Amino acid sequence: MNIDAIRQIPLVDFLNHLGYRPTGRDSKGLWFYSPYRNERKPSFHVNPRKNLWFDFGSGAGGDIFNLAGELTGETDFIRRAEFIAQKMQLPVEKPYKPMPFKEEPTFENVAISRLEAPALLKYLDDRGIPRDIAQRYCVQCDYELHGKRYYAIGFENNAHGYA
Repeated sequence: MNIDAIRQIPLVDFLNHLGYRPTGRDSKGLWFYSPYRNERKPSFHVNPRKNLWFDFGSGAGGDIFNLAGELTGETDFIRRAEFIAQKMQLPVEKPYKPMPFKEEPTFENVAISRLEAPALLKYLDDRGIPRDIAQRYCVQCDYELHGKRYYAIGFENNAHGYA
């Protein structure tokens, strides 16, 4: 059951499942003894049309989740939903929790060598970079990624790695 469905549970049904019965009725709703504190005169009012409650003895009120919080003392919304679902004997959907990021190595078997691959030299030549300048400032990076071999043009960065 999802959160919206739990919010639609009639408060009167929820209170009945908890063992509380109305003691009276007025034009706007039903009166109960407060389910979370002791009292001699019923001051807990439920408006079934709006599905809201108000406790005139404590000044608290709200929807079914607010009531679950008063009953359990729980501030965590999901735990309140689980409490309601348990009392109403309903399954509750667990919120989406992404899988933790697991860093996997990306480049393996990296080898740095003199820039000699004809395809890389042609690529630089097509862009107007002479071979002697390219070989002075760039290197060839051979590496493996997910089981496949690749090569690329690289140059040393300030951290002494290669970009």
